[in-house]
Amino acid sequence: MRFGFAIWFWGIFLSSLALMALRLGMSSQHSTAAAAQLEEVAFAPAAVREPPFVGPPIPPPPDDVTRTIAAVLSRGDSIDRSLKHHRVPSRQLDLLYQALDAVFDPAQVKPGDYYEVAIDSSDAIRRFRYTPHRTPDRPIEVELRDGQLVAGQLQLPLERRLERLKVRIENNLSNAISTAGEGSALSDVLADDIFGAVIDFQRDPRHGDRLGVVFEKLYLDGRFIRYGHVLLARYEGERVTKLGVRYASAEGEDAYYNASGRSLGRMFVLKPLGVNRITSRFNRQRFHPIHKKQRPHLGTDYGARTGTLVWTTARGKVAYAGWQGGYGKLVEIVHANGYRTRYAHLSRILVRKGQLVQQKDIIGQVGATGFVTGPHLHYEIIKDGHHINPEHINTGRVGQTLADDQLPDFVRKRDALLHILAVGPRFAAVP
Repeated sequence: MRFGFAIWFWGIFLSSLALMALRLGMSSQHSTAAAAQLEEVAFAPAAVREPPFVGPPIPPPPDDVTRTIAAVLSRGDSIDRSLKHHRVPSRQLDLLYQALDAVFDPAQVKPGDYYEVAIDSSDAIRRFRYTPHRTPDRPIEVELRDGQLVAGQLQLPLERRLERLKVRIENNLSNAISTAGEGSALSDVLADDIFGAVIDFQRDPRHGDRLGVVFEKLYLDGRFIRYGHVLLARYEGERVTKLGVRYASAEGEDAYYNASGRSLGRMFVLKPLGVNRITSRFNRQRFHPIHKKQRPHLGTDYGARTGTLVWTTARGKVAYAGWQGGYGKLVEIVHANGYRTRYAHLSRILVRKGQLVQQKDIIGQVGATGFVTGPHLHYEIIKDGHHINPEHINTGRVGQTLADDQLPDFVRKRDALLHILAVGPRFAAVP
């Protein structure tokens, strides 16, 4: 009796142990599967939206990269804020900024700039690439090498295409260029760099004037990036006709010359900023809008937004940079041959007294300081203590001519470019 009870007891006991072991095994398998599933989710690459065009593809990340972050920066955004939003560790950000410090200032980002970063399983940055949307051919790349992040700036090759453009002026140069499908950057080069000392685009253009241009457009993987060199520009107008041919002088510097090889450059450019809107001209009998009486206006006023960059019209030395009564924030520059120029009502001054400046160096920004009714730049030219009209500064002046031994080569290039302008083809080799 006791023997039979013992057999029954141990049978039940061993069966219970087996059942418990089976349940534990199933639980363990379920936990392992759940952990594997969690691991798969945690280390899967993060989903990102389709990035914009950034040139050639970035090399594939190392095998141990577990997530890739791609983002386009919006207005008011920063690399730091964006990376912290994606939970990149602060220690890794410090190492990234240390590497970037040699080639790039992370504070100088612009809306539309793009970055991509690859991070490994230990949350370490393995690769970072930052692409400015304005210059996608010059991205910044950071790589992990021998345990250290190393940064450098790439220079991706651009394709140069030579094109020609012919337009008729209806009201102004900028609108004519825009109507032809080209950008304001091309208008700026023509008005400020090529003809900036010989054509007053506020006064000279007339309806029906004609413009022809031979110029380069730069592409990256078939996408237009920016304009290259303008090789030839010809303006044929009722008031003024000018030809500008890009050519390297004996000193090796590229400049623009007319048909006979005479430079279009002058001691002064005609205006001190990239704006053509004159709101008040030189007038010795002007009625002053604030003082409400006849008072000489001994300069030219350009209406422009606050912050518009202002450049010096001739090379010289800064004689004054600071506040000057009704002028507000003022920069005064002394030039050769007894000339001085003044740039008044600035919001910011970007030079200091005694600093040497070259023609078209940035010296400040348009503002509304001093006695003004709104933001604008007041520009003066003084010769031997007497004010002169800035709009007439280059009247009757001529540039230097190329050396005799350079003229035959100049004429050859001039004629080749004029042929391209006249008959095409639209795409051609640069002569």
